[in-house]
Amino acid sequence: MSKPFDANLYGATLRACEESGVPEDLTYKAAVIIASDEAGKPDLGRTPQDQEIIKQVLPYLQSGGKE
Repeated sequence: MSKPFDANLYGATLRACEESGVPEDLTYKAAVIIASDEAGKPDLGRTPQDQEIIKQVLPYLQSGGKE
């Protein structure tokens, strides 16, 4: 069974990342990861690689693009 994909979350993540200055390659990877999150699973169903990408994106989002 394939992972779910929420197009609204994908679009919102793209916008948030772009507004916060996240590098383009990380923006698209993060958007796919977040749009495919599985709420009922441990770590939202994210692989260790997915988690690492999100960790790289978080500082940009937390600073609101002021880094």
